[in-house]
Amino acid sequence: MNSKASRAFASAAAAVICVAAASAALAQQTTRGSAVIHPVVFSRNSGAKGSRATALKAVREALQKAGYTLVSDTVAANTWKRLRLPAPTVGSQARAKDLARFGKAAGARYVVAPVFGFHSRSIWVDLGPKTVSAATVGIVITDTQTGNAIYTRKNVQGRSDEKFDPVKAGADILVSPLVTVVSGGPKTPQEQRAVQIAVAKALKDWVKPATRAATAPSGTRQ
Repeated sequence: MNSKASRAFASAAAAVICVAAASAALAQQTTRGSAVIHPVVFSRNSGAKGSRATALKAVREALQKAGYTLVSDTVAANTWKRLRLPAPTVGSQARAKDLARFGKAAGARYVVAPVFGFHSRSIWVDLGPKTVSAATVGIVITDTQTGNAIYTRKNVQGRSDEKFDPVKAGADILVSPLVTVVSGGPKTPQEQRAVQIAVAKALKDWVKPATRAATAPSGTRQ
């Protein structure tokens, strides 16, 4: 290899190293710790299968976009089962000490426990029926190091027919586009759009751009 080729090779190698170093530095800046989304409760056994999947996907995407590393659903479910913790319900939610114990066992700093509820109805508009769905989301985030619930949102609602711009609303946390719905169409897309909006509202005060300081927001709000 001649000297000119050697210099070119060295320059290319140095560029690769710089890019790798920059990527590693960015990863360190954007990481905000590990989180596990569990247990998950669906109020009154509501929501179509696709709607439930969209609800969980929205929470996952919001946390990942903000820089949290997520524990897999399989590990979460197996850990909860191994600890023999009682399954929570809307009327009997998991205790903070159980959530902290579970989170530590699962290897997570934060335990994100969501509650979802869906309700759809058909209303008459002009000359035809219109399907409208509402999704209600509650979120409790527990810090496993302190054992305290450090973020709580209750009864946050989203409707499939509301005008919602995630960016203008200051909740630029959604990754997947909002599901498109058709008036009078099937219920599932209506529920999916509604729960995407509700999740964005419920997490907007917790999820911040990952470039900001990796400090956990706090506060309890009804």
